[in-house]
Amino acid sequence: MKKMMYHLFCLIGCLCMLSLTAFSETIQLGIPPTFPATPLPQEDIGTITRATRALSVNPQNWQASRDLYYSHYVGSEGVAMGWTGNHVSCTAGTTTQAFKDVMLLELNYFRAMAGIPAGVTFFNEYNNKDQQTALMISVNGQLSHDPDSSWTCYTEEGKEGAGKSNIRMGYPTLTHNIAGYMKDKGSSNSAAGHRRWVLYPQTQLMGTGDVPSAPGYQWAANALWVFDSHTWDPRPTTREEYVAWPPPGYVPYQVIYPRWSFAYASANFGSATVTMTQNGSPISVTQETYVTGYGENTLVWRPLGMADDATWPSEHLVTYTVSVSNVLIGGSPRSFTYTVIVFDPAQPVSSMDNYLLWTK
Repeated sequence: MKKMMYHLFCLIGCLCMLSLTAFSETIQLGIPPTFPATPLPQEDIGTITRATRALSVNPQNWQASRDLYYSHYVGSEGVAMGWTGNHVSCTAGTTTQAFKDVMLLELNYFRAMAGIPAGVTFFNEYNNKDQQTALMISVNGQLSHDPDSSWTCYTEEGKEGAGKSNIRMGYPTLTHNIAGYMKDKGSSNSAAGHRRWVLYPQTQLMGTGDVPSAPGYQWAANALWVFDSHTWDPRPTTREEYVAWPPPGYVPYQVIYPRWSFAYASANFGSATVTMTQNGSPISVTQETYVTGYGENTLVWRPLGMADDATWPSEHLVTYTVSVSNVLIGGSPRSFTYTVIVFDPAQPVSSMDNYLLWTK
């Protein structure tokens, strides 16, 4: 009898652990927003949350890539949201400055690694509107870029934020919101539109709204405002003439996702193809349907037949060579080749020293 009870308790424990695992992984990501119909007015830059400094990094230097990963990606973890709102009274509230600051760390980490201007700041007006958007999402348990007045806690400001933001919700919590948009999982996100807005070179000002779950309100929510008055500015100088994710150079495996992308402003990828090798051997590639309307024109694909919601394996010093062909730029076809070296930043420095010596 005791033995039966022991096995029963073990079974219950395992089921609880499985339930908690599924519970923590329930994330929903809406479709990405499209370009606004009209330019946004010039912002009053006196009311912004400033990034500590504009970032730049050369991912060809593995130590620089590793250091930035720890300082800005890992460094963005573990800060309490400190939400002051209330679901029942439809009070959008706000979050702590420290919470917003670490989200900027993560946001500018991805932009710096991609080789685009990485001094994005949060504009308070956008924060306030997105705070109302996030509350509406959390209370209603729905994602929409065009919510109507039937939504509980509806406001016009929240509706505006929904139309100008990346939006997601999680059960029971959300972490690494920017990474969630960069991964861009889901069948409706094959164009990686959320990623394309995070990595849009012209953007200088964004906003964030964040609401946790609560008893009776199971969904935590985030809205990331992605349009500003600079959306139609001339394209700034970028490290490469294209914007790729993952970018060329050394990239931690933790920020490699099943969907890879290659963006080039005004390019036509309608007839473009992509091939890849892994440590010199060809691997399979599944190209996603080419779609415009989100940030810069972009080709998206999945290597090795990976599912879009999969997690990249914990590889160390695995070299991928990407070749993109027949990209029409100004009516003329062009080809591009670059190399991504996936590495584990937790591995000892000696492993890198040996690798660099071997590859000389």
